[in-house]
Amino acid sequence: MRVALFAIIGAMFVGCARTPDAIDQLVADLSSTHGMWINGFTLDIHLPATQSTQQVVEQVFKQAIFDTGRAIPAVTGKVTSYKILKIRQVHIFNNSPQPDIWTRVFSLFKLERLSPSYGLVPTDLYTAVLVQTNFGEKIVLLQAGGTWWCRCYDANRVYYAKPSV
Repeated sequence: MRVALFAIIGAMFVGCARTPDAIDQLVADLSSTHGMWINGFTLDIHLPATQSTQQVVEQVFKQAIFDTGRAIPAVTGKVTSYKILKIRQVHIFNNSPQPDIWTRVFSLFKLERLSPSYGLVPTDLYTAVLVQTNFGEKIVLLQAGGTWWCRCYDANRVYYAKPSV
């Protein structure tokens, strides 16, 4: 009786589990950098925070220039066609070993802290959009604030590979 019960419960857990996709892989890669992934080029999309994800993605592709990188010859340009495949909220964790006292205080009260040079310090919640484009699959990370923070990634690339042991 117990064996049958455990088999049924085990089957339920296995049936509920989903296979990690490109968004899951990117989130894991970025989370493993202890917050260093946030450095670098970003797009600021000047739309109200109330705009739909589809409208923001459309604006991203009007502004961003991509290249195929691996193709010979390399192709550079703007996205001319795209289809949104998946949209979901993700948490990209900053596992820094010792956050400063203000980060601890503000996170305790779930507040966003002002940075003297950049405005709001990003929280760990982002909207991830998996998009099929004429440059291949892309993952667009978005976060609403005073402007929309945005960064685009190639969905088929590992960005921060862990060293093999």
